[in-house]
Amino acid sequence: MPQIGSLKSRTVSVWWSASTEENNSPISSYMIQVRTNTENWVLGNQVTTNIHQKNITTNMSLRPYTSYKLRIVAVNSIGESMPSEPSMFFITPSEEPEAPPSNLLATSNNSSVIHIKWDHPAAEKINGELKGYQVMYSEADKKVFSVITFERTDKTELDIPGVKSYTEYLIQVAAINTEGPGPVANAAVVTAEGKPSKPRITHISRNTPSTVKVHWVEPKVINGRLQSYELQWINTNTGVVRTKVINGVLRNKISENITNLDPYTQYDVRVRAVTGGGKGQFSDRYPAMTDVTAPGAPTILNATTIGTDSVYLRWLRPKKFYRDVEEYLIEFIDLDSYFTKTKKIPEKEYEVVKSNDMTWIESAVSNLPSNRHYSVRIAGLTQSLFNAHQYPGNYSAKEFFYLQGELLTTKGGNESNTTEPDIPSNHSNVIIADPRAIQAAEQDIMSAGIVAGIVCGILVVLLASLVFIGCRSLTCRKYYQAAYNYLAVPTNSNHFPSTVITIAEPFVEKTYPEVKVEDFIQHVKILHADTDDKFSQEYSDVNKNTRTDLKADTSNMHENKSKNRYVNITAFDHSRVYLAKQPQSEKIRQSDYINANYVDGYHKSKAYIATQGPMPSTFGDFWRMVWEQKSVVIVMITKLMEKGRKKCDKYWPEEGLEQHGNIAVKHLNTFSRAHYTVRMFSLKDTKAKKQSSERIVYQFHYTEWPDHGVPDFTLPVLKFVQKSAFANPPGAGPIVVHCSAGVGRTGTYILIDAMIEQLKDKGTINIPQFLLKIRQQRNFLVQTEEQYMLIHDALVEYLLSHDTEVRNGEINKYIHNLTTIQEDKSSLLQKQFELLVAYCPKEIDKYPALEEYNVPKNRREELVPMTTKRVQIPTKPGIPGSDYINATFLQGYTKTNEFILTQHPMESTIEDFWRMVWDKNSSVIVLLSDIVDDEQEFIKFWPEEDNPLQVDTGIFKLTCREEETGYMYTTRDFLLESTQDDYVLMTKMISCSNWPRDDQPLCKAFDLIDTIRDIHRLNDIGPVIVVDRYGGVTGCKFCALWSSLDQLQHDKTIDIYHLCKLYHKKRAGIIGSVGDYLFLYSAVDSYCNDQNEKDSALMSNHLILRSSKKNGTMPRSPSVQNKVPRSPSLPNNHHSSKAETNSSKAETNV
Repeated sequence: MPQIGSLKSRTVSVWWSASTEENNSPISSYMIQVRTNTENWVLGNQVTTNIHQKNITTNMSLRPYTSYKLRIVAVNSIGESMPSEPSMFFITPSEEPEAPPSNLLATSNNSSVIHIKWDHPAAEKINGELKGYQVMYSEADKKVFSVITFERTDKTELDIPGVKSYTEYLIQVAAINTEGPGPVANAAVVTAEGKPSKPRITHISRNTPSTVKVHWVEPKVINGRLQSYELQWINTNTGVVRTKVINGVLRNKISENITNLDPYTQYDVRVRAVTGGGKGQFSDRYPAMTDVTAPGAPTILNATTIGTDSVYLRWLRPKKFYRDVEEYLIEFIDLDSYFTKTKKIPEKEYEVVKSNDMTWIESAVSNLPSNRHYSVRIAGLTQSLFNAHQYPGNYSAKEFFYLQGELLTTKGGNESNTTEPDIPSNHSNVIIADPRAIQAAEQDIMSAGIVAGIVCGILVVLLASLVFIGCRSLTCRKYYQAAYNYLAVPTNSNHFPSTVITIAEPFVEKTYPEVKVEDFIQHVKILHADTDDKFSQEYSDVNKNTRTDLKADTSNMHENKSKNRYVNITAFDHSRVYLAKQPQSEKIRQSDYINANYVDGYHKSKAYIATQGPMPSTFGDFWRMVWEQKSVVIVMITKLMEKGRKKCDKYWPEEGLEQHGNIAVKHLNTFSRAHYTVRMFSLKDTKAKKQSSERIVYQFHYTEWPDHGVPDFTLPVLKFVQKSAFANPPGAGPIVVHCSAGVGRTGTYILIDAMIEQLKDKGTINIPQFLLKIRQQRNFLVQTEEQYMLIHDALVEYLLSHDTEVRNGEINKYIHNLTTIQEDKSSLLQKQFELLVAYCPKEIDKYPALEEYNVPKNRREELVPMTTKRVQIPTKPGIPGSDYINATFLQGYTKTNEFILTQHPMESTIEDFWRMVWDKNSSVIVLLSDIVDDEQEFIKFWPEEDNPLQVDTGIFKLTCREEETGYMYTTRDFLLESTQDDYVLMTKMISCSNWPRDDQPLCKAFDLIDTIRDIHRLNDIGPVIVVDRYGGVTGCKFCALWSSLDQLQHDKTIDIYHLCKLYHKKRAGIIGSVGDYLFLYSAVDSYCNDQNEKDSALMSNHLILRSSKKNGTMPRSPSVQNKVPRSPSLPNNHHSSKAETNSSKAETNV
């Protein structure tokens, strides 16, 4: 009987004893026969061995996890012996399955669930005991698989919940036995369409009495194919709801007119998107106000002549009007000549009189020709809420009067008769609403006594009227009424923006729980879930619990209204900033007013002043406030003009000195950064009896906040807040923060800064509670839900990245900390890298790069520009995608669009490349890819020298003027000449295909950068275009090192994490690997070490030269110190002012 030795899944070791009888013929070999417990010996496997092998390991195509027997047959020249006794059954060990499940099918009938089913692999392919299945799934564009272990063998179908709607998923299923999973079966499925998230209404425009135009942007998450929008508006007076369905072009920003509305009526507008998955949530309600329209006709009560050229008029305001009737038109018709005169009566020329239960309007009109019959009628004028237009109403019924000059006297006999010109019977020189007076005036026959009595009575009435009118000022009482509480309407110009201010609901006390720092990131994830649904709920709840009973009476005083940029953005009385009374303004009431409020910080009273953007009439007040409050930092978060509307006036001097009242403001310096600008001023009070020393004030002006919404990138906002807050020294006055109205963006800044202080001190964050508190100090702070989310996202960024800015001299130590392996076997470098590349763009983020007509223009589909920072070139009419080029704007340290990173042009995109150069005025091109002559992929894309290339559009022609090859690089000078005018563009291309070189120290990577920076400074009119093969890692390194070098030289710091995170968000994938990220730190460190060595060598040479002049004696240390050249950043004049000295040093702090 054969004996079984060691077993493996496909082999067995067997040994046996030799046959005892040879039957006169020696045994030549042995035959091993193997069969399973279901086969017969004939069908089994067999293998022949030589005579000397009696203990062998066979490879007889055994299968894993299978039961076998074997026997031995001896063979000689005569034939085969009888088989031996079979061995005992043995089972081969298991191994992983060798076949995937079959017939894998994935379907999705529910937008959040994928259903999969499959068949078991063939039994003989499982190779062990089937334990279940491993199911893996991933979004197709991410390929990061989630794993489900399905430990059932009786069922071959499974639901995968929690997937994204309308997203392609890759599905993999593998069988599992005791040895592990086998090969996978693959399937792909696109999940069913789901309901879209909420769109966002951005603004309302074109407000007329019957129409408004609604503007919105598509939902952040569409979850399918966008089919239509439902636009709904609700009349807040009647509750009537109307709905309109919008089809057609639905991408990007959308607008739609709503018509047939009632005048001067508030509507709540909302919109929702519709996909194949159903109707999404409605957007937040957005208030829309229709314009006023023309009033009805007034009613004339009295038209009384006063003297020979004036008439006194009294009338009732129209019964029907909208909001108010500010002015009136009075039309006089001379019935003798039919000459018509129309006079506009503004508020200051009429008086509103209240008597008992009646209110009327009266005015006197002079300078009318006398001895004339007149008709008069009156119409009201109502001022539009949104522009300078006035709506004229219907005229009243005509009334008639006669203006009499001197009386005509005729003599007959002994009598003297006084006569009057003929007056039509329906005319009267006095028209009175009292019927009895009218009857008396219309009597046909009067006695002389009665006539005399009437004349005397008239004279008495006229005299009384003159006294009455003289005693009462005709300057009207101005009744302030906000045109529309939700609209920010300018008070100082004829331009009426449609800025919307959300008014909170009645105050209800509410306390919100604090969130621990360690829980905050997860807390924000929960708020962002389900398309930011919980953010909407929380922000709405904050609005409902905001107090609305706080008074702002001072802002609404007549003499202060002109100091408010918007009529409904006022300063609460209890927290407003009081200006010191000016001696020359003692007779002017409320000269202490400015539209500004103190706002508390974290554990600091009056940490900020929130104010509106200054107007020309308030420049002096603004600078007085800055001086009196001892403020050092001004934060400005608006542009002067946005969307063609004035948001703020330039209240600072660009150069030199400006005098605003008693305050002299002198411009000292300006420092530009990619996302903000810092201006430095000195302030003096020129009228102070005791001259105080000049005070330095910094204005931090954030320049990258869009006209609507919030910035695309959170990190620059966070850095701006940190830099500006850090510039405010201990003991200084409040930080003055303003945007346009001083509420929305201003509140966002304050919340971010205050919450950073709280989390550092207390380890907790409570945004809604703090917002409720500061809204009691200035109304409407944090104006939109997007701003509320931005605060949370900025704090998450702060917690994730901490402080990544590294000072020169500490870079090597920082690199050591980054690369040290920690207890969890990871490094800080790896964690930083994972954070900065965590952003995974969606397909919509890459629009229009992945449109069908643009895909052929991309060398690599994964390296394309994000929508927000793509470079657009002029469109060719009728050609889809003609404005697309695979190029991305990247920031430098001082400019937001300092670089354009692009791929090596393909044959089909050469013209687009040069159109981009022309359109963006780029004077420098850096080519880091190589030209391979024997390949067609990376071709030469410029003309030969003196052989012009006519660009197909015919706008310009391109000529290579000169080419020069050097050791490090090759330069080519190009001339782009317009074919339509005299404009020319000189562009220099620097080619260096082996940058950065592997055989040189890392610091040498900056040699090329230094050279090109010098070239660019000579003609800095547009972005530097950086070209590598794919617009990827190499070009990114070049831009990042250039920017880091600028930061190092300006601020003596670097922040590579900040830079790379923004680069990745603008062109995902260009950071490369962890090694590429580390290269940037190492290169800057090498550069700093190299500069230090050069500085040391320079100092040594200086000492040697000094020593040689002393006949071999060593110089004394004090002499060396005194002779070191002054830093060029410091003023040369020993008597420079403190302000100038501070200016020269300030840049390193901004």
